[in-house]
Amino acid sequence: MATSGIIRYRLISIVLLGVVTSALSLFALERALSTSMSVRRQKAHDIVTAEVDRLAATRPAAAVLEGASVSTYVGVRGGWVDQASEIARAPGIPASWVPTLADAVGRAEIEHGRVLSELDEPPNTIVFAAAPDNSGGFAWAAYLVVPQKALATWRIITIALAIATALLVFTAVWATLAFRRSAAALNATLTALGKDLTTPVPTPEAAELAGIADGIRAMSRDLLASREATERLGRELAQKERLAALGRVAAGVAHEVRNPLASIKLRLDLTAADALPEPAKKAVAAASAEIARLDRLVSDLLLVAGNKLGPRRAVDVGGLARARVEALKPWAQMRGVTVQASGDGEADIDSESVARALDNLLRNAVEASPAEATVEVRVGGTGDAVLVQVEDHGGGVEPARAEELFEPFFTTKAEGTGLGLAISRAIARAHGGDVTYARAGAVTRFSLSLPRAKTRQAA
Repeated sequence: MATSGIIRYRLISIVLLGVVTSALSLFALERALSTSMSVRRQKAHDIVTAEVDRLAATRPAAAVLEGASVSTYVGVRGGWVDQASEIARAPGIPASWVPTLADAVGRAEIEHGRVLSELDEPPNTIVFAAAPDNSGGFAWAAYLVVPQKALATWRIITIALAIATALLVFTAVWATLAFRRSAAALNATLTALGKDLTTPVPTPEAAELAGIADGIRAMSRDLLASREATERLGRELAQKERLAALGRVAAGVAHEVRNPLASIKLRLDLTAADALPEPAKKAVAAASAEIARLDRLVSDLLLVAGNKLGPRRAVDVGGLARARVEALKPWAQMRGVTVQASGDGEADIDSESVARALDNLLRNAVEASPAEATVEVRVGGTGDAVLVQVEDHGGGVEPARAEELFEPFFTTKAEGTGLGLAISRAIARAHGGDVTYARAGAVTRFSLSLPRAKTRQAA
């Protein structure tokens, strides 16, 4: 991300400017403090120089030479000695001063002139001066340099500024690293999204990138929805193409099969009108029933291909469901399955087509159910529709293949044709309803929705 590089460089520039500014400020403050202290020391040098010169020129003849001290004004202390060794015995001189002051007197004796020396006792500094006096001995003077109270305040300010500079550097480095980590995470997420749009988008550490992460998250959702819509449209288009092909086949079948079937059925009906032995009558009746079944199959294929339904009228769907359950009960009992129906609802339907749709759903439920299971058929109303729910306790289908359930010729049964559910959905949609599949726990549910009868809607 080029933007992250620009922001990173700007952060580094801000850090460098802050460090340089703080360093210059620290340097300026330290120089100011050093200059102030140097000025005070120079002033102390001038004071002790003047004082030692005065003492050297004005030593009284009766002065006691064992370190007699003289105080001239506040901050200055002075006196006379004959030699450096007498400093240690001089009254009023702190022990910490003795080595430095004795050294200054000794050097004045060697150099035959004035000598200056300093002793640091933080936070104070003592400036010493020693010089030969007018009687062959030595005069000395000491001045205590005490830092101004303001200097202590400025030193605290200097320390605080140094700490603030360190915090600035630490914060900027931490922000830069956090920004780089966040940018790297977003880059990795973008790469992963290129392969899988369901990749979760992390929330960056850097709050400035949170908005970008939200945008990426929204974009991935939109792209995923668009891809799913595209795939759904592709499936629908493929299904329509298959249905169109099926329609062409069904039209050919209707043309090539229906006429011969009608001719055969007519001949069988004429034969059945004659006096025939009982076995022959049963054979003719069975053949006529098979021809009727083939004719219904051709009608179902035409319906899946998009042909219109038969006449529609208000029908009690609950009663129709119970009738179909009663018709299938003997077959279901042979498989050890109980089928029961409940509920009512009136809908505008082609009852023959809907009966075939119900038969398909019931047969599938019974075939999928284990022995001694129960298939439940519930009829009820939802708004302007009548809902028929067929529930069984079979294994259902794999979730990945649920979308294929209603495609023509899809089946999981060894001897199935794969047309039952496709026909049921085509019948429902031709009525303005639908058939859906759902799996809840151990229960498989097919729901057939049909438009409620207009008279009931008005009521």
